[in-house]
Amino acid sequence: MKTSIRSIVLGSGLLLATITSSFGQLEDIGLMLTGGVDDAEQMLTEYLRPMANALGANINGGWYNTAKVHKFGGFDVTFTASVAFAPDAHKTYDLSTLTLAALYDDNIANTIAGAKNTGPELSYQQDILGNPVTYLEYDHPAGTGVNFIPSPMINASVGLPKGFEIIGRYMPTIKIGNTDAKVGIWGVGFKHDIKQWIPVLSKMPVLQLAVMYGYTNVKLNMELTSITPELIEATDATESVSFDDQNFDVVTQGHTANALVSANLPVVCFYGGVGVSITQTNLKMNGYYPVPYIVTDPNDPNFDPTFTPVVTDQSALKDPIDIEIKNQDGGTTKPRLNAGVRFKFTVVTLHFDYTWANYSVATAGLGISFR
Repeated sequence: MKTSIRSIVLGSGLLLATITSSFGQLEDIGLMLTGGVDDAEQMLTEYLRPMANALGANINGGWYNTAKVHKFGGFDVTFTASVAFAPDAHKTYDLSTLTLAALYDDNIANTIAGAKNTGPELSYQQDILGNPVTYLEYDHPAGTGVNFIPSPMINASVGLPKGFEIIGRYMPTIKIGNTDAKVGIWGVGFKHDIKQWIPVLSKMPVLQLAVMYGYTNVKLNMELTSITPELIEATDATESVSFDDQNFDVVTQGHTANALVSANLPVVCFYGGVGVSITQTNLKMNGYYPVPYIVTDPNDPNFDPTFTPVVTDQSALKDPIDIEIKNQDGGTTKPRLNAGVRFKFTVVTLHFDYTWANYSVATAGLGISFR
């Protein structure tokens, strides 16, 4: 048993490491803030939307591998790994649909799920004596070349009276590999046998019907590449500001409710579900970030006749971003559809399933089950 637990924890760590390494470009998103909060919020929302949606699709899966509910006192412990895929349409976004202060040489930019090339170039200008002067230029962050996100979880279910089953999922907050990223997962849900309330079906031993609900919370914290005034070719005129502690928190919450059906045979079980899935991702960026500008007043102590941009204590932004990305991928207008198969060998279970939605999800799981 100790070996199995160790294997599960190591496997979880490897999958979580894949998440972090796949999305290493997140370390560079602080650069978007150098042009101000308004532009940064708009671009970050579109750039990170595939990550938020894919992670949300993942955490709303893996809740079940049968419609059959445990008898009172029965239980299972299952390790699952889900992979959500971003559609091609979400690999890029159009800057011209946003209201940006930035100028750009191309309006199509990669999202985090897009290609690895950077661009377009974004620039900011300030009017100096009737002439526009460019004081900031940077390339839009590249995509990752990876359009999927894996998510590992450990689920446990216990049978309760009256055909109910409580489900929990948990992954302690762990540091990932040699990075400074930390990820933690927890969730709770339930399943209820509705076959017992339908007289015609209650006598059928193979067919199982149930409904379920699940809530999952995932938190990721990661340090950012420090964006300093020197990095953006601006003069550092700050006195009490440090740019060394730039980091971000991502919290994704998922709700899903499904009607389940399964055909439970001695060794194999065929199962499926139809329902809704709603997720919400909140992104907070913490620390100070430099925002340059050109001093035009000769009496200002930071005035430079060459009009070199400057960053001051007043222009630096502290904890500037707190945005929300909502998604209903598998909602009331387009239900979430799922189908899978489970094999049971004495008490050991092995299952595979697939969910059809804008962000489709493939799931595999290994567990033990005592009815």
